[in-house]
Amino acid sequence: MAIKAHHPLTRADYRAEGPNAVRVTDGGVSGLFDRFGGWIEGELRHCDPHMCIWLTGLAIVEERNKERAT
Repeated sequence: MAIKAHHPLTRADYRAEGPNAVRVTDGGVSGLFDRFGGWIEGELRHCDPHMCIWLTGLAIVEERNKERAT
């Protein structure tokens, strides 16, 4: 299950890529950010850090649930 959301104001797409990274796409530009909103790579160099924290937190919970199920 992919963990993703649209920013309510900018409508940018945020997608968690595991518990430590978020891919943000705004129009035709994207960037990769750490779980606190720090830029890692890509053309897009800014994002909403609160969205990154929230989505990576959900990714951590999802991973823990998978570990418990096995």
